[in-house]
Amino acid sequence: MLSTLHSFHHNTRTLRKWNKEHIYGVAVRTPKNPRAGSDLVSDVISNRVCDKPLTRPIDVVYDLKKDYGLEVSYRVAWLGVKKARGEMFGAHSISFYQLRWYSSVVVENNPGSYVNIDCDKHNNRFIRYFISFKACIDGFNHCRPLLFLDGTFLKGKFKGHLLAATAKDGNQGLFPVAIAIVDSENTANWAWFLGHLANVVNSHRTLTFVSDRHAGLLESIPITFPTAHHAFCLQHLQRNLQHKLRYVNTSYRAGMLTKFRACAYAPTVASFTQCVEEFMKCGRKVVPAFLKDLPLQFWANAYFRGSRYGEMSSNAVESFNSWIRETRHLPITQLVDSIRVKIMHQMAKRKIKAQAWPGVICPKMEARLVKAYNKGRAWLVSQSTDTVFEVHSFPSVMVDVDKRTCSCFKWQINGFPCSHAVVAIRNSELDLYDLVAEFYYGNAYRNSYQHNIQPIPTVEKPAFNPDDFVIHPPSVKRPPSRPKQKKNSFPR
Repeated sequence: MLSTLHSFHHNTRTLRKWNKEHIYGVAVRTPKNPRAGSDLVSDVISNRVCDKPLTRPIDVVYDLKKDYGLEVSYRVAWLGVKKARGEMFGAHSISFYQLRWYSSVVVENNPGSYVNIDCDKHNNRFIRYFISFKACIDGFNHCRPLLFLDGTFLKGKFKGHLLAATAKDGNQGLFPVAIAIVDSENTANWAWFLGHLANVVNSHRTLTFVSDRHAGLLESIPITFPTAHHAFCLQHLQRNLQHKLRYVNTSYRAGMLTKFRACAYAPTVASFTQCVEEFMKCGRKVVPAFLKDLPLQFWANAYFRGSRYGEMSSNAVESFNSWIRETRHLPITQLVDSIRVKIMHQMAKRKIKAQAWPGVICPKMEARLVKAYNKGRAWLVSQSTDTVFEVHSFPSVMVDVDKRTCSCFKWQINGFPCSHAVVAIRNSELDLYDLVAEFYYGNAYRNSYQHNIQPIPTVEKPAFNPDDFVIHPPSVKRPPSRPKQKKNSFPR
């Protein structure tokens, strides 16, 4: 430290005294100095943890060194992140009060949005929350009447689950429709969620739901949506089968999964019967028990009576859960608003992108048509009537353009022209695009994103008035089983 500077010429200075001890910033920037502790780290990274709840201590160590020259140990960084999260998740009574205010602001800025807060009337404690934005409600009317249902757990102070209903737009993109915050994924909460979802979706369209075999969905869907169809997620069923085959060798297990998929994809009853016989032969003990409680109309194409448009799994909602992975750590109001911002940004981005599309149908569906034509371009086509053709493939099939059917049944199952139909239509004077479902048209896609989610001015905590109706946080339930022990925990 420079203690004294003495000047005896205009441009000349001399050092009279040197003090090696520095009492300012440099002393703090040492790993052993107590002032470089977790409190300081918490203050520095609090905003960052609020934006990114999954911030890792090791990233904090590197960034503090890079940005401030501050050296901290992993332990100090870990404690700092923990304290920052504790401050972020504090005051949940105000947070749930804030949720009521936030919901009113959402409806005010986005008229037509559907919001429901379910509270215990005796003690005003939060129970459940449902929200669907007006832009999502209107946009879904231009998507296929197909919804993927699933739930994922939350990681905030009060845990809970997030239930979601997700669709796909005409270009196979993720299209969130509604979400809900509940305490657990059970029959009562699924029934409550579907009851409010019925107020959001168009009742004049026959819906198809794709989900796992949760008991709540099996019981609630037929009651709330009596005309809808329910398809089981094929990936979920495969995981169940794989679990039953966990003690067999890998090659045998892979072969069994392949045969099960063949049963699910079989388009006709005859082909399904043949696939099931082969499946049974390979697993005489496991297969009968596995298929015993698995009704065919829920998973096999040959027996499914709804329109699942070739969607065999609920990967859309799985992608949604991954999309909101970091927001699951946030308090409830910030969680909902973070999802709103994500959907708002995605809708605006896709709306702008679609304006430059030159084709009649969406690019991914156009590519599917090209692939279908290239697959059968060597096939010969014989015309029977104006709308009926025979395609000499292996084996030969009949295509009826007027009825939009093919004897391979893939056109009927997928709701999109198969390779036989594409080749037959290309060899006629008919317009191929006229036979593509309206959901895949570029105009339908643009209509899906015609409406915007309006910004919310702020989600900061409003002025708290104890005379107002206050929503208290839910009662924390002790999770099942013995709590996990923390190993090698650091002392405070």
